[in-house]
Amino acid sequence: MTHEKIEKQFWRYVLPSMLTMLLSGFYAIVDGYFVGNALKDAGLAAINIGWPIASFILAVSTGIGVGGSVLISTYRGAEDENASRQAKGNTLMLLCLFAILSITLIFISTPWLLRLFGAKGEVYDLAYEYLFVIVLGSSLQIFGTGCTPILRNSNRSIQAMLIMLFSLFTNIVLDAVLVPTMGMSGAALATVAAQGFSALFCLLLIFTDKKNPLKRSDFVLNKRMCKNIIRIGVSPFGLTFSPSIVIIFANWQCLNYGGEIAVAAYSALSYVLQATMELLHGIGEGVQPLISYCNGAGRHDLVRSLLRRARRLVMLLGILFGVLIVAFDSLIPVIFGASSEAGVMIESACLISSVAFFFAGLVKCYSSYFYAIRETRASTLLIYGDPLLLTPLLMLILPVFFDINGIWAVLPLTQIILCAAALLIDIKKEKELKLEGKA
Repeated sequence: MTHEKIEKQFWRYVLPSMLTMLLSGFYAIVDGYFVGNALKDAGLAAINIGWPIASFILAVSTGIGVGGSVLISTYRGAEDENASRQAKGNTLMLLCLFAILSITLIFISTPWLLRLFGAKGEVYDLAYEYLFVIVLGSSLQIFGTGCTPILRNSNRSIQAMLIMLFSLFTNIVLDAVLVPTMGMSGAALATVAAQGFSALFCLLLIFTDKKNPLKRSDFVLNKRMCKNIIRIGVSPFGLTFSPSIVIIFANWQCLNYGGEIAVAAYSALSYVLQATMELLHGIGEGVQPLISYCNGAGRHDLVRSLLRRARRLVMLLGILFGVLIVAFDSLIPVIFGASSEAGVMIESACLISSVAFFFAGLVKCYSSYFYAIRETRASTLLIYGDPLLLTPLLMLILPVFFDINGIWAVLPLTQIILCAAALLIDIKKEKELKLEGKA
């Protein structure tokens, strides 16, 4: 594959991926919009406290889907179609196994997890009402989410985007119909039904692929293949789930320093952050199939060229989003039906958080790059360093000195530290490759 072909392929992969990830982030925003306007601060707080459980289902599905997809593209780059097909079949089987486990284990653990996250009274009741439906319909979400990366890595990124667009439109229509009459359960039912359509269309495209049709033998689980899928999938799982771990710590501190109003403010802000972060994440996810393919083909020069293009794009968009969130901060509480007290907190939070986008985009780009070239240690460090080390530590320290503003400052400071770490790791890896004579 030449530089000229890469130039043409870059936007063909990245643009649909950006839109797909953005639309994926809109699922939570749509629920937040309708629930916030119907149930106000209590509804916003309930979805935010319960979201990590729903997000866990999506994150595991993404991890399995992307883990398998990296192998699919890598084997295709190495011209091993049999292994590529087997990776696809094993990925689908792992999604099926997780679907069976999620309905039982997550359903049983939901009540005590909500209490652990700080839900009480009306907020607990509303959160449980939402999650009851989400968990029962989790198998539809698992296949709807997990099959999307398979399509992107099978030269069907545009179809994946169109499916997501149709699914989101379905979610909006059903939310408008169901939330006014059914409340939280209506919002959850709309999400599950929309993801069900996504799962159906994705599976139809996968099983009707005439260029590389799946065989029965491809669905026989291979221990080594499954191990590689899970090993690679740990990074995209963390990339998807880490914001939810951050939400757990933020909710605890918001309850301590500002009560339910602060949780509602953080909830409204997190919807906007999630959508923009997903869009930035989509750049890395879009370029991942190309990087994995070139890496499998041994073309390190093309791998670096793709990284540079993706890096420039996330920096440009990061600056743009930072400016936009400050310029339109007063609209956020209006859109999500937050109270005037929560609105004041949101405007302050937007100003402080705006710095994060530039650095967060680079972190997400490098995280996708590292697992695309199967440098899982580096991607794992970047992804899990945020929710398991930096965020808990800073979330404990900063509010002591800066009160509620300390909570808002955690995101930008964390992303600055992780961005510095990503750049240092990349420089180190490049030096090692030059010494080996591969760069």
